Amino acid sequence: MSQFVDLARNLLALEINTVLKTGISAEKMPLAGDALIDLAQEYYVFLCEQLDSFGSRETATLAPWAGRVSETFHWGLAPFAPPSDTAQPDRYDPFFFSRDLPGNDPARGTTLKVFDDLREVASWLREMTDRTLDAARQPGAGADVVSAAAMIDRDAPPILMRIQRNSDQINDVLRRRGLDTVSYLRGMDEEIRRMPALKTADVVTIRKAWDVGTELVVMQSTIQIDGDVVTRLLKGRDNAGNNVVIGVHKDAVDVSFRYWSFLIDALGRFAGKAVNTLVGDTG
Repeated sequence: MSQFVDLARNLLALEINTVLKTGISAEKMPLAGDALIDLAQEYYVFLCEQLDSFGSRETATLAPWAGRVSETFHWGLAPFAPPSDTAQPDRYDPFFFSRDLPGNDPARGTTLKVFDDLREVASWLREMTDRTLDAARQPGAGADVVSAAAMIDRDAPPILMRIQRNSDQINDVLRRRGLDTVSYLRGMDEEIRRMPALKTADVVTIRKAWDVGTELVVMQSTIQIDGDVVTRLLKGRDNAGNNVVIGVHKDAVDVSFRYWSFLIDALGRFAGKAVNTLVGDTG
């Protein structure tokens, strides 16, 4: 019954995302353990790609100006060697680059610690990105800061925030299900990769994170069960050149809404009670 209630709660809102992707594999989500490996590897590669604006990956050293910026805030994990004058060397990890992909190296499987590190690097990158772009807009900004700002991917900040939030949610799932000590590796036992302790809501959390990955969401519509509808369109995409994308999104909303309405009706009839009672709302 608890899983049934979880499913009903997940149906209180419908969210439709339209994303841009350079290549489409058209594969279904694998076993949950494999999905976590895929996700950790995709996050790791994306984060590495964002770091070139701030230093050298080959030497794991920050550019001098970036080291000064990094020392103006005190959260996140910088995947570089610490500046010589830092008061918090634990905020830096120069070995982040030199490790194999999570899940490939038996000595470093995909674990709760891996997602913690991915979250903290994403947090550091978000703050560095914001501060660098702001500094580059100031009168008299140095040439090195302006050059670094020009290299920054302007679409990256919302993806960095997604990595933070999804890593938190995944680690919450692992902790609640007592799976936080398991190291997920390619070729490991199928029952472990299947993660039988997961509930429906946990699988939904992992599936959405795996589906979206680090792709750019260009349109999003959210429909609440009380009838509120919110549609978001990425700035710069609201022009005639994006009519195809807008049309694809509209068709997806229409199909999803019909399917969602059917599920809500079916759940109500199956349970023999109103949806608000089904999810425990007696107010």
